[in-house]
Amino acid sequence: MHRNRSFALVMVIGLLGCSEPQQDTVGTEAYPAVVEQVSVIPAVVPEALATMPEAYASLTNANCESFLMDWHEEHRDRFVRMTTDWGEIVVELFDDVPLHAANMRYKVHRGYYSPTEMVRIVPEFVVQGGNSEEERAQELRWLIGKHTLPSEFRKDRLHYRGALAMGRTYQGNPDKRSSSYDFYVVVGRKVSTVELSQLENEKGRTYTAAQKARYKKEGGAPHLDGEHTVFGRMVSGWDVLDTLAALPTDNSDWPLNRVEVRMELEP
Repeated sequence: MHRNRSFALVMVIGLLGCSEPQQDTVGTEAYPAVVEQVSVIPAVVPEALATMPEAYASLTNANCESFLMDWHEEHRDRFVRMTTDWGEIVVELFDDVPLHAANMRYKVHRGYYSPTEMVRIVPEFVVQGGNSEEERAQELRWLIGKHTLPSEFRKDRLHYRGALAMGRTYQGNPDKRSSSYDFYVVVGRKVSTVELSQLENEKGRTYTAAQKARYKKEGGAPHLDGEHTVFGRMVSGWDVLDTLAALPTDNSDWPLNRVEVRMELEP
């Protein structure tokens, strides 16, 4: 059961998610904006903090870059396995997008994504999760710290089908900083050359012939290029992705039944 779901879906990123400004839901059908979570400080945090086996700094916008770059130098697991009731998806992390890759590795290491849940499913677009409103997730966000990530856009890291990227807020976020908890995987659809040409004109960007051919053949969500940071790609589990994308949802794209995901790192 989704606690306080009707409240949670009206907003974006709660106090326990990331230190991002609130955003209304305008445009969320086209963009994977972060889902607001219940803004309650968990009562069990002091006890959990006292019994944690490892000591880490609480991450903020001021210290997360240096911390994650240090983490990146020492932790280079290449893959993340996402296990669901419908099968497994394996994604490869891009080391040339170091902050976002390190952030995912760190959150997996801290157990944040074991388990997590998918909170938004849009066929031919994305499956999105990580920013669960469940009590355990809120507690861990409080312990790990409220922070966002600087964008790390690369012209060769695009939103093809199977791309792994982070959500973000849109209002009050001119630098397009990413959420540090909320991720999505692109389901996408095949994109015509005409659509890509229109996007080039509208956004002032240029796609190579190979990039256009890939979007046309494999599909994706190119309107997100330059808006959200892509930091990984799927290497297996395509049938699982399609199964997840077809699960029933309510009018707010929230799955009718809980879609649990557990993540683990692999070399």
